[in-house]
Amino acid sequence: MFKKLLWASSLIAGLASSQAIDPDSIDLSTRDQWCLSQTESCPLICLQLPGATIETQQNECDPDTLQFSCVCSNGVRPNASEFTETIPYFLCTERNNRCVDNCAQGDNICQASCRENNPCGAQNPRKGNGTKAATPTTATSTASGDDVVYTGFGKGSASDDDTDAAVPGAILEIGRVYGTVVLVAGLMGGAALVL
Repeated sequence: MFKKLLWASSLIAGLASSQAIDPDSIDLSTRDQWCLSQTESCPLICLQLPGATIETQQNECDPDTLQFSCVCSNGVRPNASEFTETIPYFLCTERNNRCVDNCAQGDNICQASCRENNPCGAQNPRKGNGTKAATPTTATSTASGDDVVYTGFGKGSASDDDTDAAVPGAILEIGRVYGTVVLVAGLMGGAALVL
């Protein structure tokens, strides 16, 4: 009997998570924030594509309908569902949250299946400008994208004509350095308080 109830609750959770979400059921201020994140993410996503710069051909989002358009400088329309901070990601997360809300209180299995059966964001994103590590038989080869480990926004390959490609890597490097400084300062301050 318990297995049947568990199966039924998982089925209902799956159905709830697969249904489309009416934009009007989401607060307008939330939709505004989602659209802001979508339009801010588009240029950064484009930087990961070969031949694209931070400039975009289209980068729009309508908070009333949650319709968006992201077309990179090279004419490619990236798959926004493979990234976080995009409309598909936010809608997926909202569906999962509603699925969890529809589970019986304390039904951890149902709640877990809501998120596990419908993962949001990058599952196996392609990184078009990555490189493979050197092997004994070859120096460095260009990766096809399928066998590149996704590590976020790469450092890019800046040349004299394309300095925008290094922007995300520089931002991450600055964050790493200053994050380390803040961490060390916090630890020293904590140790001073203990002494």
